[in-house]
This record gives sequence, structure tokens and C-alpha cells, in this order.
Amino acid sequence: MKRVRKKESSVILASQNIEDFLLPDIKEFTKPLFSIPTHHFLFYPGNINAKDYEETLMVEPNEYQLIRFSSQGTCLYRCGNERYLLQVIAPKYKSALFGKAGGR
Repeated sequence: MKRVRKKESSVILASQNIEDFLLPDIKEFTKPLFSIPTHHFLFYPGNINAKDYEETLMVEPNEYQLIRFSSQGTCLYRCGNERYLLQVIAPKYKSALFGKAGGR
């Protein structure tokens, strides 16, 4: 693993399945990276053990309760010590492009 530092660089981790980051072979590499980002957008976790999700993403049980049920466009936004429950709504021109199926 090569370590590179650049001025004003960013690291973005994205996956629809948190289980991808909990695989035994890569867990030791990915878990420390979750503590670095200053901005988190956490959506419905799906069928995952709540304790694993809370431990891996350092989410409090009351924060997990906000996103534990599927609700289209709802996410928990974390920035430092601030927490916001966001409702993401697409602009009309994007709704016309993608329809109203909601990813189903």
C-alpha cells in the first residue's frame, strides 16, 4: 500500500453495501478511513447487523434509529459534531430525466 499526500487532496469511499468494507481481508484497511472524512451522508443501511453498522461508521444508536427504515431520499448528514436529517429532492428537470421509479 503506497501512501501519498497532496495539498488539498480528498479521499472518497462509496459503496451501496457496507458489507463490502467489512470483509475480513480488507476490514483492517477500511475501518480507519471512516474516521477521517469530515462529511458523511448515511442512507438506509439495508439488512445489516445494527451493531456492525454502528461500530464501523461510529454511529450512535439514536442516529441509527433515524435511518433504519427505508425512506426514499432521506439521509443522515454528519459534519463534525453537527447532525442533520436531510430529505434529498431532485430538481424538476432531473425528475423528468429519471422518472419516479425511485431506483426500483
